[in-house]
Amino acid sequence: MKLIRLSTLAFLLLLAWSLTPRNVYAQHERSPTVTLNVTNITLDQLFKQLEATTGYQFRYTDDVIHARRLYTYDFTNEKLSTVLNQIAKDSGLDYKIQGKNITLRKGEKKKVEGKVTDAEGTPLMGVSVMAKGTAYTASTNADGMYSITVPSGTTLQFSSVGMETLEMEYTGQPRLDAVMTEGAVGLEEVVVVGYGTQKKRDITGTVASLPMERLEMAPNVNLTQAIQGAIPGVQVSTSSAGAAPSQSVMMRGRNSIKASTSPLVVIDGIAGGLGDVNPNDVASVEVLKDASAAAIYGSRGSNGVILVTTKSGKGGDTKIRYNGYYSMQRFANLPDIMKGEEFYRFKMERNPEAFTSSELDIYESGEWVDWLDLALRNGKSTQHNLSFSGGFKETQYYISTGITDVTGLAVNDDYLKLTSRINVDTKFKNWLTVGTRTQLAYTDAGGIAPTWDGDQGVFWMNPFTKAYDENGELTIYPWPEDTYFRNPLMGTLAKNIDESYQVVSNNYAVVDFPFVKGLQYRVNAGIRLGFSNDATYYGRNTQRGLSNSGDAATSRGLSRNVVIENIVNYNREFGKHSVFATGLYSFENPRSNTNSVDAQGFPNDFLTWYSAPQAELVVPGFSNTETSLLSSMLRINYAYDSRYLLTLTGRNDGYSGFGAKTKWGFFPSLAVGWNISREDFFGWNDVVNELKLRASIGLSGNQAISAYETISRLSSEDIVAGSTTLPGYVPSKLGQDDLGWETTRTLNLGLDFGILNNRIIGDVNFYKSNTFDLLLDRTISPIYGVSSITQNIGQTENKGLEVSFTSRNLTTENFQWETTGNISFVKNKIVSLYGMLDENGNEIDDVASTWFIGKPILVNYGYKWDGVWQLDEAEEAKAYGTQPGYIKIKDVSGPDGVPDGVLSPDYDRVIIGQRDPKYIWGMNNSFSYKNLTLNVFIHGVHGVTKNNTLLNDTDVDQAVRMTTTKKNWWRPDNPTNEWYMNTWNANLQDGKSAAPYEHAGFVRIKDVSIAYDFAKSALSRYGIGKCQLYLTGRNLFTLTRFGGMDPELNGQRNIPLQKEYVIGLNLEF
Repeated sequence: MKLIRLSTLAFLLLLAWSLTPRNVYAQHERSPTVTLNVTNITLDQLFKQLEATTGYQFRYTDDVIHARRLYTYDFTNEKLSTVLNQIAKDSGLDYKIQGKNITLRKGEKKKVEGKVTDAEGTPLMGVSVMAKGTAYTASTNADGMYSITVPSGTTLQFSSVGMETLEMEYTGQPRLDAVMTEGAVGLEEVVVVGYGTQKKRDITGTVASLPMERLEMAPNVNLTQAIQGAIPGVQVSTSSAGAAPSQSVMMRGRNSIKASTSPLVVIDGIAGGLGDVNPNDVASVEVLKDASAAAIYGSRGSNGVILVTTKSGKGGDTKIRYNGYYSMQRFANLPDIMKGEEFYRFKMERNPEAFTSSELDIYESGEWVDWLDLALRNGKSTQHNLSFSGGFKETQYYISTGITDVTGLAVNDDYLKLTSRINVDTKFKNWLTVGTRTQLAYTDAGGIAPTWDGDQGVFWMNPFTKAYDENGELTIYPWPEDTYFRNPLMGTLAKNIDESYQVVSNNYAVVDFPFVKGLQYRVNAGIRLGFSNDATYYGRNTQRGLSNSGDAATSRGLSRNVVIENIVNYNREFGKHSVFATGLYSFENPRSNTNSVDAQGFPNDFLTWYSAPQAELVVPGFSNTETSLLSSMLRINYAYDSRYLLTLTGRNDGYSGFGAKTKWGFFPSLAVGWNISREDFFGWNDVVNELKLRASIGLSGNQAISAYETISRLSSEDIVAGSTTLPGYVPSKLGQDDLGWETTRTLNLGLDFGILNNRIIGDVNFYKSNTFDLLLDRTISPIYGVSSITQNIGQTENKGLEVSFTSRNLTTENFQWETTGNISFVKNKIVSLYGMLDENGNEIDDVASTWFIGKPILVNYGYKWDGVWQLDEAEEAKAYGTQPGYIKIKDVSGPDGVPDGVLSPDYDRVIIGQRDPKYIWGMNNSFSYKNLTLNVFIHGVHGVTKNNTLLNDTDVDQAVRMTTTKKNWWRPDNPTNEWYMNTWNANLQDGKSAAPYEHAGFVRIKDVSIAYDFAKSALSRYGIGKCQLYLTGRNLFTLTRFGGMDPELNGQRNIPLQKEYVIGLNLEF
């Protein structure tokens, strides 16, 4: 009988061997039946359940099973052999049955090769190919080909920056091709983290990415416009509008009192600005926000880091892409300035005796001037971009050129920018890759727009003046009786050059050491060259040129920045252990110099600034600045089973600008992460498929002083003896050999999540930053020749909460609706200033600078507007030395802590809101139906208080020499509280005045775009791969309580924010 059983067993083994796809090398003749229903469990859990139900014991080592992979089975009365064969097929394992013991081992490894392409069939180079759960890795070449030897039955994972991670089962076939799609989501997304890339799953720091739709179908003159409202914790403020608007970026609120709050911008490894790169050349934008992520940039990372990566080529045939648009511009809002009839009534009421004869003549003729109308025009802009990308053999290339031409709303406000980019990567050997990222740029902002602000600006200008004379030429003095005023359109007559040239090139070589797997060396050699040429000449047809017999100012500047970086990366997996280490040694040397000439008294206007040598007064100028930064950095990322994550970073910076005792600064950070969803005990994988906790703490610096701030300096103080100028010098700065960095310590707690198979993904971050050793000016005795010195004193605190999410709300065959949103709350305060205490032991505020301990860094401070004194308050008003119809200022307190009937700067001035927002948010909704797509982007800013300077009646003067906005002025028959009466000094109470502060929060419909993609089947007949036509509206509507021109702009009497209507076309061949 035993012999028969052995023969039967041998027969069954031979039969199973021939029928199953795995090398099952032993079976028991009596295979029990198995009923099993499990969902998302590991092999270890599965085998334990089989042990409990079958009585068999499974023997294996930890390196045999894929602990991170989850399995789902539903067996009903199936033979154990059938169950084991299915598990072996899915897992790539072999098994052997000996009695009641089942021994497991890894299956036989086989070589598989294939081609990786995008959805359009273009080969993808540099795609990472990995056998999931193993250390087997490979990457694709320029033709998209890969080759890897792996156990049969494993899962191959394909990942690349900007592409959705793809997983495919390998069942033993010799070839396996893969097609990847753009737009990876969730924790599988690969992002740039500075000196390398990582999956979001393995990142311990706080890294946010710019949604790429913000770069599409929008009239972005620069990258800053695309970032606004799209990244949590990043505030973009448009301080002034125009053809080339001025914008500032602040990340996670304000940390410093006097130093810059702008983040470090790194473009392809070279520090630069967001305006340097053509938005159409950008492949990805990542923002490093916490200390762990930003500490790798050490002394320049305290304000956060923005990493911009430009596009690279893909293998295969050349792809030609064109995108362009045409936009029409009009102002979004204009203040309601008094016109002729209204101004006449206003001046008659305030001071009728002040009218001059020329004013009355113009009024009676009805030919009063609308200066705003003369200074504005219909704006427009065009942009054209053409790119070529592809690859051959081991070389990939991306070549592009672009032109942006803007005709601004303001007359003579024009902007032209030309860019060209060459990105090339060549693999000379399997171990050597060489490449370049090079951009050439030219900008022309020549032309001077009309004067807008100030008492000489178009907003203030008296309408009863003349813009043009009898010959149709601009007048020099629009008001004959008052030659203080010059024509605000004067700048349009000046000859002006404002152009710049720039070359930015980062050239690199990468060596993959074949004898040490995972070891790589990279050297970056970057250079940034800039040349600027500015010149202005006011001729005698302008007030400035007439009074100075010609007035010229020229300036030429040359800048260059050299960067050398040596980077060593080591990236390996050892079973469940993963190590990614990065070492850096770098040198950076920026230098700039400027030559300038100011000249007046020209013999004629014909040669403009070219005849400066003949001018009566010539003042040359020269400046030179040079610094050096020497850095070393080590970062170690460790992961166990992609569950437990650790990042250690340390960077040492030496900066030439700091004092002899503080040249060097060390900036360490520590971060940990826990992928909870990958734990065996986590039982909600069917709902919450991704869940990761993060925590980090570290130091970063603010390199916030000028090149020669720490050394003693003299300034020129020349004297004239007869006709000879004698040089002289006086002390202007005392040296500080211990002046160093502003240092920020940041704690960050974060949560990343993916719900319903990443249908909803997002993250939540809480942070707290303390910045100490602030750079502040302290007053000293003038006996040293200077009145103040800069020292490292003071401390601020900044904390906030950030939430971002992406939700695929509805997905059907023809219709998709996706929402992306973010919101950020921030609160800062001054913890310490100079350390001086009052008699109660409390630190003293700096009232003159409006800096207050325990309060936000930027606040409004002054007397508080309390309405208008009314007729029934005449007696009370008289006690304050005023009368009904005049401004009413709140009596807040007195020496005894209660109102005392006297306005005092010590007791009645209060903090009236803050100038930085308390929270900001942005949201984009994308709707797609077949080939039609609609995008609606909205963003909001809240918690800001701002002075509405448009309401100012004081500057119109007692003689009403200037105009102002229309208001609801108080009169006895109109006892309003909105604005005081139209009379001189009605803005004063006891000699004091109060500014009209208003809530300046807003909600703005930033962009609305609708696009249609023509069917590829129809386009392919003409050799066209893609044709998209789109319409976009920008700044269409703003909801705000602020009564000024725009709540976002700093100046309310300047070029208005433009509303744009865009038509665009995207083509691909």
